[in-house]
Amino acid sequence: MSNYLALLSFAVLGFALEMHLVFVNVIIGATVLTVITRYLAYLRQDPSLESVAKSMFRLMVVTELFGGVWGTILTVFMAGLFPSMTAIFTRVYFYPVAIALVGILVSIPFIAIYWHLWGRVSPRTHSLIGLPLAISVLLVPIGFRYLFAGLDYPQYVTTNFNPLTVFSNPVYPPLIVHTLIGAMDIGAFVIASVLTTRRNLSIKGISIALGTGLILLVPQAIAGAYYFTVLGRYDPYIASNIAGPLLGYDPSSVMFYPAFYAAVALTIALGITALYAFYAVMQGRVVRPVVISTGFLAEAILILMEYVNDGSRYPYLFISGGSGIPITQLLNTLIPLPLIAMYTMLLSTLAFTAIFTITLYYAVVRRFLPEE
Repeated sequence: MSNYLALLSFAVLGFALEMHLVFVNVIIGATVLTVITRYLAYLRQDPSLESVAKSMFRLMVVTELFGGVWGTILTVFMAGLFPSMTAIFTRVYFYPVAIALVGILVSIPFIAIYWHLWGRVSPRTHSLIGLPLAISVLLVPIGFRYLFAGLDYPQYVTTNFNPLTVFSNPVYPPLIVHTLIGAMDIGAFVIASVLTTRRNLSIKGISIALGTGLILLVPQAIAGAYYFTVLGRYDPYIASNIAGPLLGYDPSSVMFYPAFYAAVALTIALGITALYAFYAVMQGRVVRPVVISTGFLAEAILILMEYVNDGSRYPYLFISGGSGIPITQLLNTLIPLPLIAMYTMLLSTLAFTAIFTITLYYAVVRRFLPEE
């Protein structure tokens, strides 16, 4: 029973994480692209480019609202289901968590300032304000990704633990590079998809977004290979579950490596689709279904890759070598949850997701991105 309850708890937490990341990656990508595009509009004195930057920013703001709600849900689930893991995070990873929280606290007022001052201060000043906005948004994954690196390579087990040693986690550098490039890549493709739903198409905006997404696919693949190589050295258990027998590993589960190869296949499909869409845009044509599909493909790849990356440590949460701390040991024992409560939590989360999806469609496509 405890193993089944642990699996359900793990699945609920993982689902909330996936939903949160679907929005967070768009937030990061849209923010960085907005700031760069707005700066280029200032340099070139190009009003049409500035209009594109405004559309990107509106998408970021809407996504921020949804991502923030899912972040709250994720935190509640983690604290309620796995209080011991939450305690480890806040004690051992205090400084990384503080970095992420500073990023959140700084980015929120800067989002309001950036929008409020758009057109009210000089373009140069407004472009400069975008710099701290982008940095503060990037601080969030820069801080929180230390927690994921800590799950893969926990350092708190050493004696006389110094909290600053978490910054020397060898898994972190490839993980954060992979995360940031991937976020900007996903954000670019989603922006291209959303811009394509407009009645008045912006060829310039779609080409910028598609071109950025295409260019970033190559470094993203290299960063992914680098991350896998480091996992193979420091975390053979996860590497084995990710790669499976096709690369000569002996995985402990068959639940993950098929998803990894499916994600690789979708990445190839995304590259081909985006290349065709970009070529058509350069010819002055926007093939709407093809461009829109790039955003869906990018999000599907994210979901599969994150599922593989986080799920492959099952039945452990913290991995050390070939084993780790089982999920059952970190479940909430002070307030044991009955199975009916877990089913209710899971079903209500799925229902909430359906409502969110409908609301997001109307928010992004029908309401908050007005035609200009």
